[in-house]
Amino acid sequence: MGERLPEAWLVEWHRNQRVEFPLRRWAYLFPSMLPFALIGLGALPRLFYSDWRVTSYVLFAVYVVVGAGVIWQLITQRPVVVVDHRGIHYGRRRFMAWDDISSIDLPHGPRMTRQLPIHPKDVWAKRLVLTQNHVSDLESFRTWLTALLTDHRQTPSTEDPTT
Repeated sequence: MGERLPEAWLVEWHRNQRVEFPLRRWAYLFPSMLPFALIGLGALPRLFYSDWRVTSYVLFAVYVVVGAGVIWQLITQRPVVVVDHRGIHYGRRRFMAWDDISSIDLPHGPRMTRQLPIHPKDVWAKRLVLTQNHVSDLESFRTWLTALLTDHRQTPSTEDPTT
């Protein structure tokens, strides 16, 4: 969904009241894996011929574990950003309800690592930061999320507050 136009997001929203944005493999690969691979491949031959053998093996193990984690994320396309009637989910653990959102800031940062911060009403709560790893056009995504937030604020909640 992250490569599609906002019209496709809107169609999916009206059809299912839910839009999923899986991890975009190429957008995730270059900023995260390329520096890691270049540094690791350049230093790998030196690790086994150094006087610090134990350190070399530990560094190699860390390199393999981090590399396996990145490859696992590329295969499963996780974490997934889900926008539904309750709010915005980032993976399994990060969630911000529509009622808890104060504002959606403008995208900022360098071209390859742009970020879209979503600020909560509670000043002590963590903000939710979405990146181009899920959506290619963060400006359109911000406009779409702002429209959903405005729509949610204007419609009265049908949920019972006592439950």
